[in-house]
Amino acid sequence: MVGAKAEPLALIMVFFIVSGSLNLYENSQELALESFDMMYSDNTEGKANFSSSGNSGVAISGEPAHIGDLLGASLLVSNSGNSTGMASLNLEDTQTGEIFSGTFVEIGPGSTREVSASFSPSLNGSNYYSWWVSMPEGEGPESLSGQFSVHVSAKQSLLLTIDTYQWDSESGLEVEASVYLSQGLSRILGVGISVATQGNPTLLQMITIEADPGRRSLDLYLGHPVADSIIIELIPDGWSTASNSVNVSQISVEMPIVEISSLEITSQITPPEPTPGDPVVVTVSITNNGVHRADRGKIRVISITDRQVLAESSSQFVSSGATVSNDIVIPSWPDGDRVDLEVQWLSGQNTKIEYLLVDSKPENSGLTTPFDLLSATYGAIGGVLAILLGTLVWRGVANRTPSISKIKLRETKEEKETRSKLDKRELSCAFCDQRLMVPLGHKGAVKCPSCTMEFQVGVGEEEVVKTLENGGEIINDQDYHVSRSNEDTLNCPECDQALKVPIERRPVLSRCPVCKTEFMAET
Repeated sequence: MVGAKAEPLALIMVFFIVSGSLNLYENSQELALESFDMMYSDNTEGKANFSSSGNSGVAISGEPAHIGDLLGASLLVSNSGNSTGMASLNLEDTQTGEIFSGTFVEIGPGSTREVSASFSPSLNGSNYYSWWVSMPEGEGPESLSGQFSVHVSAKQSLLLTIDTYQWDSESGLEVEASVYLSQGLSRILGVGISVATQGNPTLLQMITIEADPGRRSLDLYLGHPVADSIIIELIPDGWSTASNSVNVSQISVEMPIVEISSLEITSQITPPEPTPGDPVVVTVSITNNGVHRADRGKIRVISITDRQVLAESSSQFVSSGATVSNDIVIPSWPDGDRVDLEVQWLSGQNTKIEYLLVDSKPENSGLTTPFDLLSATYGAIGGVLAILLGTLVWRGVANRTPSISKIKLRETKEEKETRSKLDKRELSCAFCDQRLMVPLGHKGAVKCPSCTMEFQVGVGEEEVVKTLENGGEIINDQDYHVSRSNEDTLNCPECDQALKVPIERRPVLSRCPVCKTEFMAET
């Protein structure tokens, strides 16, 4: 009985012991989780927490690849922390130990950014790389690391050949070349074309082309250079070629030669007989009777006497069968009765010369007379003096005769006409421009006998008295313009129109029929 009762009691005791152990275990687990949460929150507070976005690995761009090509590796990195951080991608070639590092990228909380790095494989076949993400304070989480491999082919080779060229005077230099690229990718190439003269190269053109595997033809038009050889060079852009590549090709060329005997040069002087010191125009004409075009050059005009270059100018090219003329100005024609000139046309190695003998016009042509010019001059001066002396004597006698004689002489016709003209003035009709003679002091209405119209003169105007040289006086109705001359013709002071006013009628008030300006005509 005792044994039967003790057995259930033992079972009860075991149950309590097991239950207590379970409770202790659960409590310890909760304590462990709380401590882990506290540790995790303490470590991530104020820090970035990087991880691969979507558990994606490194992506490779630029394949299929050849040795020397530049490839790219990239990775999407997410920041689940509560602070901004910096991250960069690093690569290591496990076979050569070469390391490639990208730039640091700033990733904000809750953001995903791409980090990348560029690398260039150096071995043919499979190339293995290790990658990891680093931060400025050290390496990133172990989850942001791994490995990848890239299959790489051998370098592509290039072959450049210059197949043929054609050079004529009309079309210029044309070159045909070929570019051969081995199997693989299409490539970008720079093409440099140079010309060389006596071994001195000069870059003429630089172009960029895209070459596919196989043959690519190049047709180059180079114009009219001065050259004895052509050099073409291929420059790979962002990739490297195999060691057996031929990137440069050179070919000798022969410029089209113009036979000097096929050229004609003629010159003409304007004016035909120049005066020393005056400018002269020399017209030089060049005719090309050959089959090749004559290149540009220079034209010189040289004095044979002292070998002085009187003028120089550039000349255009002369096509086959054409004639080109050039005008050259000599600023000052040389002294001398005859001038020997040498006209040169120079183009490259070609020179064409023409000689001219030009007669000059004397500076002073002189005057030849059948008598002594000095004696004739003295005689003319003496005659003029005698006439002037006689005129002065006659005027003196004529002026004092009336005062000496007490007898009243009859007034001559000339004196009446002169006095009548001095007592009147000439004006134009305001309606028909008819010339009228009215007394000097008249003011009021005047009737034109031609158009029978009346108009007012001298009303409301200030009178200005002018004393003449001969003692008389005239009255101007206003301040008129004055025009003077020693002949019957004079010019309007306003519009410069030539008018005829006889000297014997002056001084007289005249009116220009063109601009209607009134002016005083005087001698």
